[in-house]
Amino acid sequence: MKTDIYHEIRQTKPFRSLEEEVYVSLRLTAQVLDEPWARYLRHTARISPSQYNLLRILRRAGVEGRTMSEITERMINRDPDATRLADRTVRQGLARRTRDDEDRRVVRLFITHNGLDLLARLDEAVDVFLKQTMRGLRPKELATLRDLLGAARAGRGAFPIDEPES
Repeated sequence: MKTDIYHEIRQTKPFRSLEEEVYVSLRLTAQVLDEPWARYLRHTARISPSQYNLLRILRRAGVEGRTMSEITERMINRDPDATRLADRTVRQGLARRTRDDEDRRVVRLFITHNGLDLLARLDEAVDVFLKQTMRGLRPKELATLRDLLGAARAGRGAFPIDEPES
């Protein structure tokens, strides 16, 4: 089923380029797909999608935990204030932090039993959500989409944020 992005975002003028249209479509798609999951997490687990992502990273880290810089590198949505995200998750008893024995400047985060239990309760919902979210695509189409998105990320050129000072 093909949808018309012009209709979805109520745009009446053409995009300036195919690249712009694809980019807007990609952003809109991510938003549309993410929203039900975000609502579900807020309602049933009282956590944000970023906290879920943090807990997922910590679960995979196992007993070694992760430093804040390691967590930031692995986050899907780069939270500009990962420390506050970690603070909130620690306050909820889902993670704990400790100072590294060898370098006291390094803080490591670990998932708690409560965090593991929460993720275990969410695992089935994750599977159902992903199947429902992607049900419009056949396995071959999903693989193609995965590969195309990977190519887009890999081929992205540098974009200067700041001009060099004169």
